Amino acid sequence: MQIRNLHSTPAIEKPIHDGKGKAFSRKLFGAEDLASGLRYIAFTELPPGSSIGEHDHHDAREEVYAIQYGEGLLRIDGETRRVKAGDVILTKIGQSHGLENDSQETLGVFVFWAL
Repeated sequence: MQIRNLHSTPAIEKPIHDGKGKAFSRKLFGAEDLASGLRYIAFTELPPGSSIGEHDHHDAREEVYAIQYGEGLLRIDGETRRVKAGDVILTKIGQSHGLENDSQETLGVFVFWAL
């Protein structure tokens, strides 16, 4: 049985996909832990003004963002939409996407990658 605690997992401060500012990312499970097509589970916090830079998924990956708190601007294939707590977003193989926190509050998002 593997149990990881979100609150005790150390956050790594880094820019993500050449985004603005620095994000705080907690890797909960990686490919070494998972036997399915799911390859990565992380929780990322974006302070105000920071972003996950726009990047593509031409490498046969799907990615899901589950916004836990805060709000921001999501861009998928050139289309921008406001997202908020409770929104769950699927980026399909071949699409590009990015997430920007343009608000005054921290944005928290679970990130799931799958092959």
